[in-house]
Amino acid sequence: MPKEVLDIEEFRKVIPFATECRVVRSGETVKVKLRLKRLLYVYKTNTKDVDELLKEIKTDIIEI
Repeated sequence: MPKEVLDIEEFRKVIPFATECRVVRSGETVKVKLRLKRLLYVYKTNTKDVDELLKEIKTDIIEI
């Protein structure tokens, strides 16, 4: 089961452990999904804040 993270700081803590990142854009909302070894973390945000967040992610980013 994926774990939805509501706090941006908690989401930033798991970024270094991610093996893959997927970005799903639908209208004004954007889902950023981080795949770790055992869990999938999901963070929902708007289109304005996602650009800053994607700059911090060093793994492969897949746009869906």
